[in-house]
Amino acid sequence: MLANLLRALPAGAVAVVLPGYFWAAVLRPTRGLGERLAYSTALSMAMVPVVAVILARAAGSGIELWVALVSVLMVFGSGALVYWRRGGAPGSTGPVLPPPLAVRSPRALGLTAIVLVVALFDLIGNHLPQWLPWLVGLGVAAVGVLMAWPTATLRPTDPEDPPETDTLPGRHRTPQPDEPPQPALPTWLDRAWLPDTALGAVLGLTLFITYEGVARFDWPFVRGGDQFSHAVMAEQMLVHGQYHAYLVYPPGFSALTAVVCRFAGLTPLALFPVLAPALLVLAPLAAYALASRLWGWGYGLCAALLSGLVLTGAYDGFAEGRYPDLVSAYFLLVMGVAALVGFYQSPSLRSGALVAVVGASPVFYHSVASQYLVVLVALVGVAGVILLVREGRPREVRTLALALAAVGVLAFCYAAYVYDLPGLISGHSATSKAVSIALGTQAAPPVLHLLHAVSAPVVWFGLIGFIILAFGLRRLKEPSQVLAALTVVLWCVFMYLGSRTAVDGFPQRFERDFGGPLTVVGALGLGVVVRSLVHGWRDNRGKLVRTATAAAAVSAVLVVIGFANTVVAENKRSNELVDASVAAAGNWLAAHNTGGNVISTPYMNPGVTNRGVLGMGWYTGLQAYSPRRIKNPRSLPTAGLKPLLDSQEVLLHPTSCPAVSILASDDIRYVVLYYKGPEVDRAAFASDPSRYRRVFHNRSVTVYVPSHAPCAG
Repeated sequence: MLANLLRALPAGAVAVVLPGYFWAAVLRPTRGLGERLAYSTALSMAMVPVVAVILARAAGSGIELWVALVSVLMVFGSGALVYWRRGGAPGSTGPVLPPPLAVRSPRALGLTAIVLVVALFDLIGNHLPQWLPWLVGLGVAAVGVLMAWPTATLRPTDPEDPPETDTLPGRHRTPQPDEPPQPALPTWLDRAWLPDTALGAVLGLTLFITYEGVARFDWPFVRGGDQFSHAVMAEQMLVHGQYHAYLVYPPGFSALTAVVCRFAGLTPLALFPVLAPALLVLAPLAAYALASRLWGWGYGLCAALLSGLVLTGAYDGFAEGRYPDLVSAYFLLVMGVAALVGFYQSPSLRSGALVAVVGASPVFYHSVASQYLVVLVALVGVAGVILLVREGRPREVRTLALALAAVGVLAFCYAAYVYDLPGLISGHSATSKAVSIALGTQAAPPVLHLLHAVSAPVVWFGLIGFIILAFGLRRLKEPSQVLAALTVVLWCVFMYLGSRTAVDGFPQRFERDFGGPLTVVGALGLGVVVRSLVHGWRDNRGKLVRTATAAAAVSAVLVVIGFANTVVAENKRSNELVDASVAAAGNWLAAHNTGGNVISTPYMNPGVTNRGVLGMGWYTGLQAYSPRRIKNPRSLPTAGLKPLLDSQEVLLHPTSCPAVSILASDDIRYVVLYYKGPEVDRAAFASDPSRYRRVFHNRSVTVYVPSHAPCAG
């Protein structure tokens, strides 16, 4: 596995990180290497798979090595050429929003200490009363409200403090009457190397936490059931450049996986164990880029800490093998919002192009993330136009409308390629059937389940930050600042509302992906609390403040350390690992793959469906569902319900005339039976060796070759 890792990491860097490096410099001025790499990765993910799919379809082939190489060189070379001719993007690298002020109120700091202490017991306790999280939530909301009204709780003006200057070069920010100036950062905090060094430490710790559990307990396999579906689609992209007969799924992630596979010389199922854990670095990288653009690199570091070391939603996406969801919801969408915030700050053709390319990319990766994008663009468009019209700024109205229209046009082009849009509108496509089946079938989880789906510290600090940001809207004067804050607020609101209703079809997905915006506003909450505690420690007005400050600081450290340890513990065990005997059967199928299709029992391991056999054997069908899932499906393959019914007929009645006809018409080469589960008549298969010849057997799996003899009845 280490040899595969050494092959996969450079291949991933070449295909996923570096191609967009010069485009990032052309389209967005950035402060530091960390932010530049975040935009470079987003642009690479947005452009490389699109170019690869276009080349493969034009050549009538799969994503061959030459397709992968030309795709990367086209993106990298075109960016380098434009950078050489036009140079880097002009504009400010400073934050859009003014940094929040520190709070020195004994009431706020004392309540913060109490809330954090109670939250600590809430986190480490297993049998605490149900009312305790509600009590903690009320306390956190009270802390946020106290900090949202700083006029009565601000640190008094110190005559020795220098006036605060805006981070924009050449501009001086005049303090407002209710916003006393705050002391400048210490000299050692203002060094250029510090942000990237601190971010690198957070990303390195995130990688260590993730790979530690995988290397000790997963390899040579990796956890998650959905990874096999993505392996099948990546295999089909490698061979055919498409997979229309398998699932309704955008090709972005599978095409990018195929490019990396060509460079690394690995199959998708060999690539995922060594490279998929690195996907978790994308979440803190994007959170850092957005929070830094909003308030500065200190808040970006808080966002990276929460996203990389505390957040559980992104890790759950990895543990379940839902890689496109992880990439689209926690990276591409967050980077799209970061590009939009940068556009507010410096509207231009370059920043508008960045918004269009990165903003539309989630549509090419995941259908549920497409819902997030559509709603967010609609909300931002309506709110932004209303605000700018009220301010009497017609030029800004036009630029915002054009940028969002560009996102919409590019997203429409992606959707037109991925989905059958005429059939979708008329209701006669596989996509429309899949959507109609999913809507309203998944109940919204309980409210307190959010503490588990995202993690309690992210929720508590996110609530504080959301209140500060929402109430702070009234003090913002510039439209760019109001639009930036309003975008994040609306993003949080609609993601939470989406997790509270079954109408969207995916409330649990909305709940887990709510961690994306929550880590950003949570960085604001954590940053304000930490900044207030630092200033409170310097206060000499009384013992109460010093005591509350010390208690709150100790509690905050314990909360972060405790949840970092919790994430480490969660990384160590997984029930969704392929059994060695199932893997042996899959390898045998791959070695004896002569084309055609296979039929397998619906489940091979807890959480691993028969798509695992398809992925390991390089097959696309036939898929199999349990009888309960066929009766009440949440999703359907693009081929519809018929292949599922065919598989069920063969498994339950292998000697019937309909089963014999299915074996011939669907070109079934093997039937794979797992020893558990009621979805198969194993005795009937074993009783007729003339019709089903056993060719493989171990303690868990038996493989039969059907004879395709005509039905005697």
